Amino acid sequence: MKSKPLTRAQRTMLHNALTGKPLHQGLRATAVTHRTCSTLQALHRRGLLAGVDHQPTAAGRAVFLPPGT
Repeated sequence: MKSKPLTRAQRTMLHNALTGKPLHQGLRATAVTHRTCSTLQALHRRGLLAGVDHQPTAAGRAVFLPPGT
């Protein structure tokens, strides 16, 4: 079964984690809200972020790599 594509908020949050920016920067909800926490939890469930410091995993880094690398 193929997984669903990342939402815009999930891609933005994952990109922020990779570049060292605050995770909620660039999102519509700029504070820590239920929606922000839900997006963060979804990235953890998918295995793209790990740990209490929300560091990207190898799978998380692979999202932004060109295909075939």
